[in-house]
Amino acid sequence: MAATDALRLEGVTRRFGAVTALHEAWLKVQDGEFVTLLGPSGCGKTTLLNLIAGFLEADAGEIFIGGKLVTTLPVWERDLGMVFQSYALFPHMDVARNVGYGLRARGIPRTEEAARVTEALGLVRLSAMAARRPKQLSGGQQQRVALARALVIRPRLLLLDEPFSALDRNLRTEMQLELKEIQRRLGVTTIFVTHDQGEAMSMSDRVAVMSEGRILQLDTPEVIYGRPAHPFVAGFIGDATVLPGRLVARDGAQAQVEAAGLAFTVPAETLGDAPPGAALSVYLRPEDLHPIEDGPGLDGTVISRAYLGDRAELVVECGAAGRLMLRLPGQAAMARWPVGAPLRVGFAGARPVAFPA
Repeated sequence: MAATDALRLEGVTRRFGAVTALHEAWLKVQDGEFVTLLGPSGCGKTTLLNLIAGFLEADAGEIFIGGKLVTTLPVWERDLGMVFQSYALFPHMDVARNVGYGLRARGIPRTEEAARVTEALGLVRLSAMAARRPKQLSGGQQQRVALARALVIRPRLLLLDEPFSALDRNLRTEMQLELKEIQRRLGVTTIFVTHDQGEAMSMSDRVAVMSEGRILQLDTPEVIYGRPAHPFVAGFIGDATVLPGRLVARDGAQAQVEAAGLAFTVPAETLGDAPPGAALSVYLRPEDLHPIEDGPGLDGTVISRAYLGDRAELVVECGAAGRLMLRLPGQAAMARWPVGAPLRVGFAGARPVAFPA
């Protein structure tokens, strides 16, 4: 392992009876990175997190933390902090004792415990709440206590299992910003689990998109969104219009494809060994489509629209090509294209990706 590797998984597999919940996961996380495990319910992300934490045992493969083999080590010997979805605070302890619990379990002297608890509560802006019980706190405050408790032990890894799922939208956004700020300030390596795409894309250095127990792609949010390497990733991340098409020709790293009577250039790396003429699925992002007066495009009719403040999302029925989604500036789009209005969709500048159908 490189000196900067904080976590490494080598072919880690976990089965529950006849069901394989995790298929040979390979993952490497560097010191200070914020990596998110993203996917729908049942994709294996929480199983993977629990294997890293030591709450589950791997059926195959190895886990390293900071260069140390920990596959068979118990939780308390793995040098990590964890924030659970339910926060798991002790109701009979005040905030200070909740935060200091991990230090007491490690035999840290009381004077050092008090200093580190004070430091951790200051970090999450709860210094004035030290004497309160969990039931006297809001959901966001309880979340901060759980985070302080995980950070006070100064872990090598910080693990978070959908910690914001119980919060309302505004508080959730606030906590996302706070967590990322704290993570950057401390430089603690963080593994974050969520099924919320916006959360993953806005907070992460890299995102591991998972489906059916497999990591399908691990990369930066920009690459995950703009150059998905798997059709599940292309369809799961963000919104996409999918057009049936065919491969016309290859030209090195690029390929020419035809879809809905229009010509597109796509990366060839996602086409495998598909020969010319092979059926493809061509994925286009809503922001890559735009209204035009004339030129190459598809004629359609607006069948629905949604106003989202800074933008409007229009769905246009384009005959045999099906329904296309466009994302346009909000006020102008709502005023110009009501439901039932004709609209010609252009594709100039679009950056589609394609996969064998």
